[in-house]
Amino acid sequence: MSNSNGDESPENYTAHPPPPPPPPSLSLLPDEIVLRCLARVPRSYDLSLSWVSKDLRSLVRSPELTKLRSILHKSSLHLCLEENESTVKWLTLRPTEETETTEEYRLVPNPTPFPSHPSYRSSAVAVGSKIFFIGGGCRRPSTALWILDTRSGNISQGARMSVPRDVEEAAVGLIDGKIYVIGGGRFGEEEIQVEVFDPKSETWELAGLENLPKFPRCSASVEGKVYMVEDDNTAVYNPRESEGERLVQIVSERPSKGGRKKKLGEAVLRVCVVEDVLFAFFCRTGLMWFDTKLNVWRRLVVRDGKEMFIFYADAIAEYDGKLAVLFTWGERKVDDDVTKIVRCKLVSLHRAGDRICGTIDWSGAVGTVPYSFYFLHCLAVSH
Repeated sequence: MSNSNGDESPENYTAHPPPPPPPPSLSLLPDEIVLRCLARVPRSYDLSLSWVSKDLRSLVRSPELTKLRSILHKSSLHLCLEENESTVKWLTLRPTEETETTEEYRLVPNPTPFPSHPSYRSSAVAVGSKIFFIGGGCRRPSTALWILDTRSGNISQGARMSVPRDVEEAAVGLIDGKIYVIGGGRFGEEEIQVEVFDPKSETWELAGLENLPKFPRCSASVEGKVYMVEDDNTAVYNPRESEGERLVQIVSERPSKGGRKKKLGEAVLRVCVVEDVLFAFFCRTGLMWFDTKLNVWRRLVVRDGKEMFIFYADAIAEYDGKLAVLFTWGERKVDDDVTKIVRCKLVSLHRAGDRICGTIDWSGAVGTVPYSFYFLHCLAVSH
């Protein structure tokens, strides 16, 4: 039987694969969904995102994104000050009034008063709306854990550690919602014990032994690791490595002319993390950030590429996605009472290639404190 025109043989056909689907694009999504995605991206990437397209640039600069971020990332900055190891005072940084050009900020007493407690001199880390005080004060090792609920103002005792530790030698960091405590106890010359606290189960567990010649005090968590900054070195604890190999040391250096590196070799006074970037304040060099790709300390730069110099800081912390720098400058005398003026700089951050640009969005006096007071803690607490 012969084939009809409608019954041609299969060999006369050429197979054509279906066209590939178009690549996913944010432009295909409603603005409301795109804004919710952008609200979860660190502000330091806003500049890079604005170069992608005009539509994305418009959304990055929109007041809707600013409002959404303020809802998702509502935070308070709590400052703990002490006088002569006897009187402790808690203050919080708050916006007070908004003018046509700027917003003003002031240090005010906490809406919910915090009780007096000796644990405030211990190592501290904030998890959500709670502040955890770990171990003992300077040269007073302790196994204690105290938990301050900033919403209610109540402080309660948590489970104890297995080893007494003190604030001078213990490093504390937050990884995946768990608190890592490194060192700070009476171990061998280079032996450091690591304990991990799970706030959900409220239990401690040992995470092994590591080796480190010195016990650094300034520490913070970046990219799932605990960074411990000291005079000459920056030690990094990575819990994902094998036991005995989780702790490594890096010489603290900064880029120099001709592509060389220059050793810092000076005391570090403060550290904090903003938008997953580690910042440290050194006694002579001032404010620096740590480049985790090249393992060097860098300065912020301004828009024209010149370095930004900040040489005064009694406290540094993240505040609504910005770097808050607080310092005392100047005195005020009323009768026989002498107070120090507390000033604040709020610095917004934007990545530009391998650099981070800083812009001082606001600067001014935020209050006064008694002359003999000094900063114990500066903690960003989320609600």
